[in-house]
Amino acid sequence: MSADSDVVTPAARPPRFAVAGMGATGVGVFVALVRSLLDGGRAEGCEVHIFETGERLGAGVAYSTPHDCHLLNMRAGTMSVQADDPDHFVRWLAGRQDAPAEAKEATYVPRRLFASYLQEHFGEALREARRAGIRVSTHRAVVSDCREDARGVHLIAGVDHFLVDYAFLCLGDLPSTEYLEFTKVPTYVHSMWQGAGLEGVDPDATVGIIGSSLTAVDALLLLRSTGHRGAVSCFSRRRSLPKVQGPRVDHTLKYVTEEELRRLSADFTRELELDEVAGLFRRELEEGLGIAIDWTRVLAEPDASFTGTLARDVRLAENGQTLWYSILDATSEVIPLVWRAMSPAARESFVRDHLSIWSMFRHCMPLDNARRLLDMAEDGAFEALTGLTAVSYDEDRELFRMEGAQAGEPFAREVRYLVNATGTGFALDRSDSSLIQNMLMRGDIRPHPLGGIDVDFDTMRVIGRDGSPSDRALYIGPLTRGVHFYTNSFETNLANAHSAVAAVAAHLADS
Repeated sequence: MSADSDVVTPAARPPRFAVAGMGATGVGVFVALVRSLLDGGRAEGCEVHIFETGERLGAGVAYSTPHDCHLLNMRAGTMSVQADDPDHFVRWLAGRQDAPAEAKEATYVPRRLFASYLQEHFGEALREARRAGIRVSTHRAVVSDCREDARGVHLIAGVDHFLVDYAFLCLGDLPSTEYLEFTKVPTYVHSMWQGAGLEGVDPDATVGIIGSSLTAVDALLLLRSTGHRGAVSCFSRRRSLPKVQGPRVDHTLKYVTEEELRRLSADFTRELELDEVAGLFRRELEEGLGIAIDWTRVLAEPDASFTGTLARDVRLAENGQTLWYSILDATSEVIPLVWRAMSPAARESFVRDHLSIWSMFRHCMPLDNARRLLDMAEDGAFEALTGLTAVSYDEDRELFRMEGAQAGEPFAREVRYLVNATGTGFALDRSDSSLIQNMLMRGDIRPHPLGGIDVDFDTMRVIGRDGSPSDRALYIGPLTRGVHFYTNSFETNLANAHSAVAAVAAHLADS
C-alpha cells in the first residue's frame, strides 16, 4: 500500500488500523477492536492490518513452547480472553482431549494449550470481522518503523509502506537488554524462547542460568525434561527461587482498594510515599492472616539451603498454608492504581530496593512445578546461588566465570553454557527492536525513568520526547511497566488492550 497514493481524509472513508504483534496482547487488542467497530456501527469497509513474524498467529513467543513442563503460572480461571466471561478458558479446556482430565478454575495447564486457545479465539474474531465487512490483511513482516504525521500513521514493514489511522503496537516480551556483550559467543543463550533456545546445549556440559525468576524455573525444567546430565547452577543478584502457590482462597480486600487509594491520595491529586503504600499492604496481610508479621525475618535472606527452603515452601503449599499468596493475588486488579498513586521517588525506591523480593512472593510457581524442581534439587541436579556480582568469559578456555558472595561467603563457578533468564529488556537504548530504535531516535517515544516506554496511563497513547501524547500510536504490553507496573500479567495487558481500543473509539467519535 502506498501512502502517497491515498490522501483521502479519515473522515471521508472508513478508518484503517494496524496491530503490530499478534501474541496474547495483540489478540486482546484485535478482539476488542472488532467488537468496538461492530458495536459502534463502523465495521463496514474498515481495514485492519496485522503484522506478525511468528508461524502461528495469536500464539506469542512464550506460549508457543511445545513442552508440557512449561505450565501457565496463573490459574486457568484468570486467563479468559473475554473480560466479561471469566470462565471462558475453563469451558474451552473442558472440551479438549489433551487438557487435564478435570479442567477446573484452579488448574495450571501447559502453555501450549493457551496458545491454541488464543489462536482459536483470534480465528473466531477474524471470521466475525470479515462477515461484517472488515477487511483484515495479515503480513508476515516485522514493523521496523512507525511515524505519525498529519495524514495518519506510516508503518514500514519489510519493503512495504502502509498508511493507517491508528497503530496498536504490541511487541510482547522483548529479549533481555542485559549481557549483550556475550551475544557473539556460541555457547551463550540470550533467550530460551527465541532462536535455537536450549536445544543446542550439550547434555553433558555445565550450564549457568542468570536469574532465579519463573523464566529460570522454565529453563531448569526444560533441561531436566530433555535429559540434560551436566551440572547446572542458577545465579541471581538478590533473590532466591520463587515461592510456591498453594490452593487459592477467596479474599475480599479491605485496605488495598481503589476507595482507600482515592481517600489517601485525595482522589489521586496527592502522591503517596512508599511507607504509606507499604502500610496498606501490611494491614491487609496481617489482618487477613490474623497474625502480626515479623517483616525483618520474612524479608531476610533464608538461613537454610535453597533445597531446604524449597522443601519448606512445597510443604506449606501442600498443607494450604499460603493464604498470603491469595491475599496478594487479590490485589492484581488494583495494583496499576497503587502504582499510579505513588510518587516518582516511591516508585524508584521500590524498584531499586524491593522489586526482587516482591517478585519472589508475588510471582510464584505452581505446586506441580515446585515438586519437580524439588526432585531435581534433592537429586543434586542444580544449585541456586544469590549474590552474583560479576560475569566474564574466558575466550581461550571457552568458559564463563560467575563470581559473587552468598551470606558473606565468596563463590566462583565456571560453566560451558550460559543462559540469560533475566526476562524482558526494559532499556530502550539497548533494545534490538528496529521499531523502538527508530521511534526513539526521532523522539516519537521516550523512555520511562523506570524502564520501558512512557505512555498515557488511561489510553496507552505513546508519549514523545516533548511530553505530548500521540493521538494515533498506542503501545500495550510488558514495556509499559514503568507506567502500569504489573505488565507481566495477562489480566493487566488485556484490560489495557480494552482501554486502548476505547481511547481510539472516543477519538474517532470526536473526529
